[in-house]
Amino acid sequence: MLNTSTIPARNLQKAYKSIIEDVKVKKNAVVLTTNNQPQAAIVSLEDLERLKQVKSIEANLELLKLAIESREQLKDVPANLREQADKILYTKNG
Repeated sequence: MLNTSTIPARNLQKAYKSIIEDVKVKKNAVVLTTNNQPQAAIVSLEDLERLKQVKSIEANLELLKLAIESREQLKDVPANLREQADKILYTKNG
């Protein structure tokens, strides 16, 4: 589980070295806030790589889902569609 702490963004400038060291060594994420509202997060490079991998996997799953849905829709297309298209496109009339 990802341990997180929350600090006001204005504290980042004052204590950036210790904040970055905490993220780097302890692998704790830091959520930066302004007016008590989360604005951004600082994460370790390892966690960033994992996040990238997860996003890539999610994108691939979405593509796979789209391909499966498209394949289902293609079942309703006539089997000789290519022949019909070739006839329309390449046969000279008259």
